[in-house]
Amino acid sequence: MRRGLLIRKLVLWASAASCLLAACETPIPITLPHHDQTTVIEGWIENGATATVIISLSRPYYSKTTTDSILACIQTEAKVIVTDSNTGEWEELHLGNSSEHIYGRLGRAFIGDSIKGVPGHTYLLHIENKGKIFESSTYIPTSKVQIDSMYFNRPHSEESFIRILFTDPADEFNCYRFFTKVKSEDPGFAQVGIGTFDDLTFNGKQLNFELTRTPYSNILGLYYNDMEELKSSAMFKQGSTIYVKSSMVDEATKTYWFALQVDLTMGSNLFMAPGSYKTNIRELEGGSVTGIWSGYNSRYDTLIFHKRSHH
Repeated sequence: MRRGLLIRKLVLWASAASCLLAACETPIPITLPHHDQTTVIEGWIENGATATVIISLSRPYYSKTTTDSILACIQTEAKVIVTDSNTGEWEELHLGNSSEHIYGRLGRAFIGDSIKGVPGHTYLLHIENKGKIFESSTYIPTSKVQIDSMYFNRPHSEESFIRILFTDPADEFNCYRFFTKVKSEDPGFAQVGIGTFDDLTFNGKQLNFELTRTPYSNILGLYYNDMEELKSSAMFKQGSTIYVKSSMVDEATKTYWFALQVDLTMGSNLFMAPGSYKTNIRELEGGSVTGIWSGYNSRYDTLIFHKRSHH
């Protein structure tokens, strides 16, 4: 009796397992979400330098990415005008090269000629592309980052982060953004991982924080096999010459890049919700647009990580 009951249970278990396996092999149709194409604009003007503007169109998340598909999304026939509202001077930008953006390295950036950034001035951006009109405004802060010291926190090691100390001007709201570039290795400046923030927690005080190395472009990516390789990739190597760009920015720039850096930092978190990147650019008829038009008051410093002799 018990033996017959056991056999029946085994038969039922085998039947259930067969059904389960069969179900796993059944094709499940998936409908990919509809993609509403968005215009993406990234532009900036810096003290003592002309304006740079990059225009592209968004692509579906699940679409195949190739060199041709990336090139096809970059817009090169737009009309781009920058105006210094303090002087009334304006100019139309032309296609050219920029080492500070991967699309610009392909000669697909709009570059200015005559108008150079002046601290305290406001700059208007006007773009006409594919029948749509986009406008924005930014200003270059009057204050510059007050660096107290910069040093390698592991000077006797083959790899090190950079520690930076600076004093925040009191009685004013300030926003910061930091970049690094390794000579002969990085084609342009890369934003520091956690390098965009405001002074709400340290107004008028000195801040000491760490500069880490990040990829020049997220399209190029950064590959590693374990956490040790990841940590190593974020450090600067002995024998390197490192340029540090320290910038004051307006609040709109801080808000946009702060949200984006949080997503990039937490990108491996499966429970992370997509971020919201508040743009300061508007399409006159209410069309979809994202990106940022920024003013930078920047300073540049150079650090040399000297090689140590081994005895």
